[in-house]
Amino acid sequence: MVGQSAQVSRIEGMSRHADRMRLVVLLLPLVGLAGCAGLGGLRNVTLSQEQLQAQIDRQFPRQQRLLDLIDVNVARPALRLLPERNRIATDLDLIATERLSGRTARGSLALEYALRYEPGDASVRMTQVQVQDAKLELGGAPLSPSAARVGAMLAERLLDDFVLYRADAERLKLIQRLGVTAADIVVTSRGVEIQFTQPR
Repeated sequence: MVGQSAQVSRIEGMSRHADRMRLVVLLLPLVGLAGCAGLGGLRNVTLSQEQLQAQIDRQFPRQQRLLDLIDVNVARPALRLLPERNRIATDLDLIATERLSGRTARGSLALEYALRYEPGDASVRMTQVQVQDAKLELGGAPLSPSAARVGAMLAERLLDDFVLYRADAERLKLIQRLGVTAADIVVTSRGVEIQFTQPR
């Protein structure tokens, strides 16, 4: 009888353990969903370098008149990720034409910039744009360093706040409904990660 009682106890113990295991198995997916649903189903976005390049290619060439004196045209952007500095580098072709004289400077720019999140339209924009190198020529001769700096300043002004990514209509509605007004943006070797911040 003692042996039977011990066996029954073992069986009951095994049954309780099995019940606990089944409960854990059932709850695990719910725990996972809770992590995903912390922002009401809004998921973070990762944009690869190829996706970013495609986004920016669609918006170039880009032209703007600055100071009502100079027409600036930038084209052929080529992006590189700089995860160690949480920034992006971009090489561009530049043409700047002085309206009064018609003189045209041509060349290339190498610039770097950080990214910021704009809650109004759930976009990611260039900020802190800095030209690292400017190679500009006028009539086949290199521009003076001071003139090249002016060209670099014009390009920085043209590209500051430039939109690299904007959420689609469905995601924008969800962001607005959840009251999300901030996101952390991290440049990694895999691409740019947009990590939405939980509203307080």
